[in-house]
Amino acid sequence: MSDAEHACKEEFSVGDLIKIKGDDSLSHGIGLILDKRDDSTDIIKDFLSELGVDPDASEEIDSALEQANKYLLNTSVYLVFWQGGSSKDVFKNIWMFYNEIELLSKVTL
Repeated sequence: MSDAEHACKEEFSVGDLIKIKGDDSLSHGIGLILDKRDDSTDIIKDFLSELGVDPDASEEIDSALEQANKYLLNTSVYLVFWQGGSSKDVFKNIWMFYNEIELLSKVTL
């Protein structure tokens, strides 16, 4: 997969209101974009480190990251303040890949 295929078809901005792709009835909720990062590989490695796993010491983890790199890593991810879902905690901050979300309303300055 080339870098062009990784490119976001639509650029999202902090403050945009979004939904899960294909969820036209909004049954899964809505979200507000809080932040954008272009280093999703580092996010995964930071998460592994917080779990006490050295992401550079395991061949299995290196292999998994290498395979994931072909699809979504090194692309834009968005921190979304999400409202909805079936859990008791209906408000949560989650990282979402660009291909998981669709724009509901663009922020205007």
